[in-house]
Amino acid sequence: MASQGSQNISLKLLIDKEHNKVVMAETNSDFVDILCSFLTMPMGTIVRLISKQPQPATIGSMTTLYKEMEKLEGQFLQNLAFKHLLLHPKNPCEDDCRKLKLNLDDRNPSKYYICADWNCSRRWNEGLYSTFKNARCNCGKMMDKEISMEKEDVAARSEGYEIFVRGMTKYMVTDDLQVEPMSPSAALILLHKLGLKDMSSLKETTLSIGSEEILTLLKGSLLSKTPLTNLFIKKQIFTVEDLKFEMGNAVQFQGSDKSATDMTLKLVISHSMKKVLYAEVGEDMVDFLFSFLTVPLGSILKLLGGNSSLGSMDNMYKSLKQSEIRSYSLLNLLKEPSLYHGYRCRRNPLGLTDEQCPSLWCRSYIGPETEYTSYTGNLTIEKTSVKPDVMEQELSLLNFVNPVSPTGSTKSEGGFLKGPTMFMVTDDLVFTPLHSMWSLSFLKSTKVPLDDLKVFTVNVGRGHALRLLKASLFSKSVLTDVFVKVGSKSPKQEYKS
Repeated sequence: MASQGSQNISLKLLIDKEHNKVVMAETNSDFVDILCSFLTMPMGTIVRLISKQPQPATIGSMTTLYKEMEKLEGQFLQNLAFKHLLLHPKNPCEDDCRKLKLNLDDRNPSKYYICADWNCSRRWNEGLYSTFKNARCNCGKMMDKEISMEKEDVAARSEGYEIFVRGMTKYMVTDDLQVEPMSPSAALILLHKLGLKDMSSLKETTLSIGSEEILTLLKGSLLSKTPLTNLFIKKQIFTVEDLKFEMGNAVQFQGSDKSATDMTLKLVISHSMKKVLYAEVGEDMVDFLFSFLTVPLGSILKLLGGNSSLGSMDNMYKSLKQSEIRSYSLLNLLKEPSLYHGYRCRRNPLGLTDEQCPSLWCRSYIGPETEYTSYTGNLTIEKTSVKPDVMEQELSLLNFVNPVSPTGSTKSEGGFLKGPTMFMVTDDLVFTPLHSMWSLSFLKSTKVPLDDLKVFTVNVGRGHALRLLKASLFSKSVLTDVFVKVGSKSPKQEYKS
């Protein structure tokens, strides 16, 4: 794990002996900061982490999406680096999370790249940098030259005692992960709420927990309504089947499905089974589905109105208040984290934003590091003074290049996959490049009579996009749940054949 050493965290548990369950945990800011960091993790990171455990768990069809990207052939990608980008998505709060006592994210710190041609980086304000190797420079060459940040800037990013919550406060965390400052009155209200009358039925115990317990808690927070009891008392295995999946009113959106995007898909449906067998989609739709892996958990909870039905995460999300978080901007960052800069695709029906990436100064020169034979340099946040004992020093402003741009643009455009390409997507989000013979073989394997098959064309709008996101968290029949089962309309009323 990429944590600061092997530090453990102390938790004081109050346990109901009669019912064998955790009533609450009393803890300091270290533990609550870790809970908050769960909200900043992209779904691809969460899927990867909990699938590596001795008792791995799956998250609906989100795990399927991850596995599909793992096995996708490079010939379909705009850039081979996109596979790593989607399988190891960057956390928009990675600098803050590296200060945690236990940081689950095992990604290495971001690296910086510039064009192989130093002349591109020595222009006054037209140069580019990227945190993704082999993004395309506007000169057409690949940006594969690694360049480091100045040591002072790296040190400044690691400073600070407090991370997300106020450091001097003690906190109470309930069994279902509601968080609030610890006080006798808050504890008494909780005991009354749980119907506990006899203090003799309660006992205290203090535990020291490490990265293994935190990783299991991450899984439990998504899959259990009582993750503390499951983790510390029952030692229970979490599965997504334990959750109750309801599409219904949990998805809130405004506007018409028909006007949001021009993405379309053709659904092949068994009329008698009321089930989608597969869909024919373009690369833009596959880009959109794969982009789920880059979305931080907090953004998903925001999009679903805090009603995701994911274990206890909704409780924690709703319980975070301005009084506990260090600043209003940090509260917004936790409750609606942006995508890491450069992750937003051109097709964006969910209306996600990526964080603003600052321009950086590049100091380039000929100096003793290269025995005065070639250029070297580093990046810095602020324009700095002249470096002594060097030749041909240049300070130039570099802009961040969008990694999914095929033209070296700093704007969000393009996507992960090459196009135009057609894919066949099954109900559980397994992708296959579309070949007529393969689709016919698949239909044959289903043993569904041809006269029972119906084909409908759907324009995918914001409402559909939200339902696809939610269904992918729980379901193994995503397309059926989104386009057939939802609501009371029949397919004929909702789709055109």
